[in-house]
Amino acid sequence: MKNSRTIIAEMPKVELHLHLEGAFTFEYLLSLVEKYGGDPNIKNIQDLKNLFIFRDFPHFIKTWYWKNQFFREPLDFEESTYQSLKKLAEQNVVYAEVFYSPWDFEKNGLRTEEITEATISGIRRAESDFNIKTGLIADIVRNYGAERSIKRMEEVLPYLNNGIIGLGLGGNEIDFPAKDFKEVYRKAKSLGFRLTAHAGEAAGPKSVREAVDELKVERIGHGVRSIEDPVLIDMLRTKQIPLEVCITSNICTKIYSSFEDHPFKKLFDEGLFLTVNSDDPPMFGSDITGEFQIIHEKFGFSLSLIKELTINSVNASFLDRENKEKYKSFIDDYWDKLN
Repeated sequence: MKNSRTIIAEMPKVELHLHLEGAFTFEYLLSLVEKYGGDPNIKNIQDLKNLFIFRDFPHFIKTWYWKNQFFREPLDFEESTYQSLKKLAEQNVVYAEVFYSPWDFEKNGLRTEEITEATISGIRRAESDFNIKTGLIADIVRNYGAERSIKRMEEVLPYLNNGIIGLGLGGNEIDFPAKDFKEVYRKAKSLGFRLTAHAGEAAGPKSVREAVDELKVERIGHGVRSIEDPVLIDMLRTKQIPLEVCITSNICTKIYSSFEDHPFKKLFDEGLFLTVNSDDPPMFGSDITGEFQIIHEKFGFSLSLIKELTINSVNASFLDRENKEKYKSFIDDYWDKLN
C-alpha cells in the first residue's frame, strides 16, 4: 500500500495559477545571470535562492523585477517556459493554465509579439516532449494603468485560440482597483477571451467583489481575503465562482503569518469552490505537489478530499466539456487503481 505522500506525488494534477516569469528553475536563471554579465552578489545557486526570501509583498515585487532584467532574448523565454513545464510534468501535472506578461520586458527592448511567439514555442515543445497540455493567459498587469490595457489586449488578440486562451489581471490591486479595467474586460469577453483576475490577495474583499461585479470574471486569482466578508462568502458560494488558491505564496508574501492563520479550510468549510495552485514555485520554495501535501498534512484533508480538489481544478479550467471529461476520467482511473 502506497503512503499518502507517494499517492499525492504520483496523482494526476491540474495547475490553474502559475506565472511563467515566476516559475523559472534556479539553474536556468543562474545561467541567464551569467550569460548577461553576472551580478557581484550572486556567485552560486544558494546566493540566488537566498535572494528570494521575502520580507513582505513589496519586497517580493522588487525581487520579481530584479530577475526580469536577465530575460533579454526570445530564446530566454522559450527555454524558461520549456523548463518550467518540464518541472510541472515531473509532478504529474497533466494540464496547466499559466500566466505570462510580456509587457514587463519592454524596457529590455523586446516586443510583445516575439515574447508571445517564443513562449508558445516553449509550450509546444513541452507538449511534444512531456505529457502536459497548456493554455496561456495574458496578464495585462494593473500597474501599467487601465488606459493602456485595451492596446495590450489587442496585441495578443492574434494568438487567441492559437496558444492564448484568456486574459488575467495581476499586479497592485490596492492602487489599481479592478473596476478601472471594466472596459477591457468587457471587450475581451466579446472577443472570446476567458476571464480571471487577481483579487483578495493584498487587497481585501472589496477587490473580489469588484472583479466579480465589474469585470464579470469566471475565476478569481487568490480570493482568500473573501473570508473577511460574510456577504461576499454567500455570493461566492451561491455563484460557485472558483478561487485559484496559492497557500504558500500567501505565507511568503506575508498576506498571512502562518499556515495556521491561512483561511483555506474555513473557505472550504463555507462551501466555496476552491482549487489548489503554486503561483511562483521557485520563488516560494514550494510546488503543486507540496501545496497538496500541506493541505493533507497541515489542514487534515483526507485523500478523498484531495481528489475532490483536483477534480475542482478540471471543472474550473477553461477547457471545453469534452476535454474536461477526458481529464476527469484520467484522474478517476488513477484513484480507482488505488482501491
